[in-house]
Amino acid sequence: MLSQQKESELYPLVERWMRRKFQCFKTVIDKGLKYGRIDVLGVRDVGGDLSGEIETIAIEVKKGSTPFAKASGQTLGYRVYANRVYLADVRQDSFTTDEIHIASNLGIGLIRLKNKTCQEVLSSPYYQPITKLNLMLLESIAIGKCQFCNSFFEIGDSKNNRFSNVARENLKQAILKEKGMMFWNYEAAYRKNKFHERRAVKQTAYERRYICSECIEVLFSPLLNDKK
Repeated sequence: MLSQQKESELYPLVERWMRRKFQCFKTVIDKGLKYGRIDVLGVRDVGGDLSGEIETIAIEVKKGSTPFAKASGQTLGYRVYANRVYLADVRQDSFTTDEIHIASNLGIGLIRLKNKTCQEVLSSPYYQPITKLNLMLLESIAIGKCQFCNSFFEIGDSKNNRFSNVARENLKQAILKEKGMMFWNYEAAYRKNKFHERRAVKQTAYERRYICSECIEVLFSPLLNDKK
C-alpha cells in the first residue's frame, strides 16, 4: 500500500503524473533550496504562440500520516517559489469536506494518491512568486530567462553540467557553436556590492544574465557574417 512506503518512494509516481497532467517539459524531484525543499517540481509552457511565459508547479507529497494543517502549511510555503502549489496525500477515502474548505481558503491544490494513481481533487490558484526566488529555482534546474525575447530556455543538460548550453561572455563562440550565452552585468553587481560587505571587498560579480540561442542566431549571426 502507498501508506506503507516512504514519502520519497512516492515522488516518481507523482512526477510521472504531473508530466502528463500538466504537460510539463521539465520535472525534477526532491529539489533542495535555501529556504526549503520541494518534493516534486514541474515547469510547463503557458504563453501560447505569442509569448514564452511558463508556469512552475510545486507539489508537497505526504503518505497520509501528517496532520492536514501542518502539511497544508508546508505546501503554502512553496508559493514564494512557484506559480501553483499542491498537496499530494495518500487517501483511501477522499479528502473530507472540511479539508477541501481549508485548502480552498488557504489557496492550495489537492491531489489524492490511491492505488498508485493520482487524482486532482482541487486546483491550485495562480500565484506570482518572489521574482528572485523563482529565477533562482529555475536556474537550479538549468533553466534561464532570455534578456531579449523573455522566453525561458534550458541552459544545461544535466545536474552536473548546468551551463553546458551557454557560452560564457563569448558571442563569437555562442554563434559558432549555436549556443545561448551567459554574461555578467558588472554595473548592477558593483551597485549591489556596496551593501554586501564580503562582496564589496572582493568586487565579485554574480549578476548573471542569459541570451537564448535563437536570439543569438537572429540578432548577432548576421553581424559576424558581415565581417567575413
